[in-house]
Amino acid sequence: MSSSNIQKSYDVVIVGGGHNGLIAACYLAKAGRSVLVLERQDKVGGAVVSRQLFPGIEAKLSVYAYLV
Repeated sequence: MSSSNIQKSYDVVIVGGGHNGLIAACYLAKAGRSVLVLERQDKVGGAVVSRQLFPGIEAKLSVYAYLV
């Protein structure tokens, strides 16, 4: 996002671009609110991400995989 696209104020600021944050942002935007989603990682998605396990092999991993 370029600095020319950034507003000075928003109706709602959501901290975290995981599943629930993204869903909340969608509902709020659909209701006409201006929404800013802040995410510290370089990709959104939260608990479900794709990572390269081995060279050339990507897998969808969950931070909750240890529970399985």
